[in-house]
Order: sequence, then C-alpha cells, then structure tokens
Amino acid sequence: MKKTLLWGAALLACLHFSDLSAAAKKKLAGVPVSAYTIVYSAQAEEEEGIAMAKCIQKKLEQATGEQVQIASDSAFRKGHAIAITHGKGTPLWDYSIRAAKGRVTLDGGGCWAMDKAADILAAQLAQNSIPAGYSTKGTVEGEVLFARPEGANLRILDDNIWDYSKETWPEKWKELGVDPRDDVRAPKFAQLVRAYMPDVVTIQEYNKHMHDRFYPLIQKYGYDISYESGADWNNTPIFYKKDALELISVNYNLYTPKQWCNAGSKSFQSAVFKHKATGKVFAVLNTHLWWMGEWRQPGSTQARASQVRLMIAEAEILKAKHDCTMFVTGDMNCYENTTPIRQFLDEGFVPCYKAATLYGDNHNGHHICSAGDGFSRNSRRPSPYRAEGALDHCFIYNFQKHNTEVKVFDCIQAYFTIELTDHYPNLIDARL
Repeated sequence: MKKTLLWGAALLACLHFSDLSAAAKKKLAGVPVSAYTIVYSAQAEEEEGIAMAKCIQKKLEQATGEQVQIASDSAFRKGHAIAITHGKGTPLWDYSIRAAKGRVTLDGGGCWAMDKAADILAAQLAQNSIPAGYSTKGTVEGEVLFARPEGANLRILDDNIWDYSKETWPEKWKELGVDPRDDVRAPKFAQLVRAYMPDVVTIQEYNKHMHDRFYPLIQKYGYDISYESGADWNNTPIFYKKDALELISVNYNLYTPKQWCNAGSKSFQSAVFKHKATGKVFAVLNTHLWWMGEWRQPGSTQARASQVRLMIAEAEILKAKHDCTMFVTGDMNCYENTTPIRQFLDEGFVPCYKAATLYGDNHNGHHICSAGDGFSRNSRRPSPYRAEGALDHCFIYNFQKHNTEVKVFDCIQAYFTIELTDHYPNLIDARL
C-alpha cells in the first residue's frame, strides 16, 4: 500500500466513486474524457505533482470508466489537458475548476484543496458530461476531510509543533516567502485538527503564545483542554472532543531537576477518559523528554531513561486503578534501540506502527524546519525508517485483554506541514 494512506482522500477517497465502465462515454468541455492527458508540473513537489496526478487519474477512471493518461508539463507537447496548477496567489485551502474547449484547469493552494477539486470533477462526470464554460470554486477550510477506517471509534492526533514564539520573521524564511510566526501557523494547525477531527489531540512544545492563538480556534470545533496550566506552564497538553469523551482524571508532572528540563518544557501529562459511545475507559500519556545527545551533554541518556521510568510508574498506577488500555505519545528525543525506549518495550508497550492491523507507517517522521534553516523534506536522522530514525514514539499498552485494536498508524506528510514544524503529525485510528 502506498505511503499516503490517509492523505487518502488521495487514494482511499478515490474509492468514493463507483465503477461506471459500462456507462455512456462522458465528455469534458466537449471532448471525450479518454482524449485528455492529466498534466502536472515537473517541478512540483511529489505529493502535489505525480502523486496528485495519479489520484485524479484513478478518480476519473472510477467515475467514467475511461483511462486518462498522465504526463509532466515538460513532456506534454499538445492535446487536450487536465492541468494541475498551484497558483501563487491561491490561498492554501482554496480550489477552483475551469473548463474551456479542450482544456480543464484544476487550481488548488495545496494538496487537500486540489484533492477536493478532483472529487468535485469526478462527481460531476459520474452524473453527466461537463460543458465548456463550466467553473466552480470553493475552500476546504473548516471542513472535515478524512474519514476513519471501518470499525475505528477512537482517533488520536499527535504533533510536536515547534516552539517558535518570536514576533520576528527570520531572514531565511523571508527568502522562502513563508512566514513561520504563530499568527500564521496557528490557523493551519487548527485546520489540521479540523480535517481529521480526532477525539484526542496531544501536543509538545506548546507555549502560551501559541495557546492564545490556537486554542480559541479548536474550541469552535468542540475541543477542551484537559489540564489548564498553573504556575508551571504545561508544554505537553492533551485536548479532547467534549461530545465524544468524558474526562475522568488528569495528572501533570514537570520533570526535575531543572538541568534536564530546559525552560520548564519537559514533562508528561496523563488523562483518563470515558468513551461516551461505548462506555469504555482508556488513558493517554503525552510527553516531551530531555533533548540533548549524550555527546553534547553526558548523562542525557540516563536523564531520559529516568523520565521514562516516571511515565511507566504512572501507567502502572492507572492500570491498577482503571485497568484500561493506554496510549503513549510524545517527542522522546531518542531512537527505538536506546535504553529509554527499550524500557517501554521491555514493559510491554507496543509501538503503534507495529500494532496496526490495516496500515502502519514506517517513516521516521522528521525533517528540517528551524529559524536558521528554513524548511525542507530533507531529514538529518540516521535512517528514513521509524525503528532507527524516529524521535517521536506512539505506544499502546495493556490492550490485549480489552481487545483494543490499532487499525491505522499514519505519519501525515501533506506538503503544507513541512513549513509548520520539523515533526510530521502522527495519527492513530483505533477500535476500543
């Protein structure tokens, strides 16, 4: 299965249209659909280029029964084109479709918007031919975009959102033409939440500056924060959807001593919930462990190991009190084969990507994004794969006796996410 499973609106959402291969031939702007070529920019990022072209190809085939060819703009010479464009002035969530004689233009500010345009085009063709002069436009902002897999009744979204709370626009980012300040990033994080509508959101590197901008946006979608920060600001909060979950208990622990908790940013929080639809109880533990490498500050590995032991102790307390399934998320700043993470594994915590029964994403989940570097898909981790290259970890614990199933673990890599933070968001779809 291709990696972009839940981008799936891309490939899974392609299944929304029934096979009409026996239906009458459809025309697009006066030309048979089969005469078209889907043309993408050879310079486009893969997800917004060839991958999107293949998705549109699949949707049109399922809607019309016709096979449409694909070519890059550098290879396409002449003929009827369905052109994929990303206009520089098009807002990230906006899309449009314009059909002229023998040419159709799909414009989207990003892959999610473009995917919606492809859905609309395919849906229209499934019903009838589309005449020249047809046009439509819209936005995916505020829309729920990604359905859960069949049987999943719990969704958790996890992300380290990069604590850049300055009001200055870094020179490197000015050169790229992208603003990384919270006023710009917060609405994008909020739309990420809205697109997936998880029951639980776990975040690391969450500061008060971002909170003032982000929290009011997701409150509109029905989310509450499980622990309001007191004297010590909680950088590792857990949010939950109030109509789906009832909060039973919460605990916040700031790691000590201060030398292993830079600026009070390293902590864990636990929250126990009752799932209203099933009545089942489950817990979520979210953390950010000490960050420096052993080579940089001796004792760092042991500091992380000690912090993990505190989390394991918390899990055992919750197990004794509630005997429930637990999910653990967080930026743990170390790899799967290191002592801190081995402690989780030895105690029976199972990585969600390995537990997943339908799809477990194996990407390391990390890429370049910083004030000095700008952003790119490139990763500085030692391996592109999770076991050897991931710093973010998601586990499930005490789940076998409760018959809890992780169905999907996905690493969300939509193009717009790379300018938000150096961590790709993680998604867990489970059945309680």
